[in-house]
Amino acid sequence: RVTRKTDVRIVAATHQDLTQLTRQGRFREDLFYRLNVVPLRLPPLRERLEDIPELVKTFLAKAAGEGLPWKIIEGKATERLMAYNWPGNVR
Repeated sequence: RVTRKTDVRIVAATHQDLTQLTRQGRFREDLFYRLNVVPLRLPPLRERLEDIPELVKTFLAKAAGEGLPWKIIEGKATERLMAYNWPGNVR
C-alpha cells in the first residue's frame, strides 16, 4: 500500500431543490453539507439573454479552432437566438 496525497474538487449541478429534499429526508444531510460548501447559482440562459452574442462568438471560435470554417452570426440571426425560450442551459 502506498499513501498518495490528492487534491480533489467536485462540481455538482442539479435542477432539484436540495435544501427542500434534505428537509424532507429525501437527500442525505451529510452529503448536502459537504457539497454545499460554496454554492453557485448559474441562472438559465433565458434569464441572461445578453450573454448570447458572446457565447455565440466563443462557440464559433472553438469550432474554427477545430478546423471548421470561420463563421460570423449577427443581425437577424442573433435576434432569433435571443428571442428563443432556451428551456435548458448551456453545456
